[in-house]
Amino acid sequence: MNKLIWVVDSPFSRSIKWLMLQREMDHSEHLLTWDNLESDRLLVEYNPKLQVPTLITKEEPISDSLLIILHLLGHEWHRTSDAKLFRLGDCDFEATLIFLFRAKLLEGEFGPSRESELMREAGVTNYQKSVDVLLDHLLVNTGKVEVNVGLVLVFSMILIARFIGQSDAMHDYRFEELLQLNDALAADPHYQELAQNYPGHQGQQWPFFLVA
Repeated sequence: MNKLIWVVDSPFSRSIKWLMLQREMDHSEHLLTWDNLESDRLLVEYNPKLQVPTLITKEEPISDSLLIILHLLGHEWHRTSDAKLFRLGDCDFEATLIFLFRAKLLEGEFGPSRESELMREAGVTNYQKSVDVLLDHLLVNTGKVEVNVGLVLVFSMILIARFIGQSDAMHDYRFEELLQLNDALAADPHYQELAQNYPGHQGQQWPFFLVA
């Protein structure tokens, strides 16, 4: 049987878990937290990079979310709009999270400073630009949205960025349009399964839905 090693608060993990639920793929799971990631024997054995998600199949372990998607959906997937959404999350929104995490780390280590403020400002600016690309070019009609693996990744990134950023410039930015994406995911049975079964797991803090 396939086994998925994942962390609830990893946006890449969430997207792969959703995809496996959506495809009704028979699998067991090995659920970790960020705290026990580096010491987990199973992850060390199958992924020396110690990254999640990692999918253990009977043929081989697959240790990258993009490769897992290609394994499950086939290589033609990269031509789809779903792939464009995934890359927006993988590149642009991930850069937003890096800026925001670094700002938080600097503030925690040294207190608020010009450096941490610049890092936070870069995160906010990058967030707004990424949301613009999402809504103005990739999902023009937010009233009719197809839930797919790319959307789950992007939406998870948005939720984490808003949670970390604690900024009105992010919290209010195109909120009504993002709320339509929230409603589409709330109506998806597989995303609902994620939201109902995994909140409150040890180490989990990022939400599954937008908070007004």
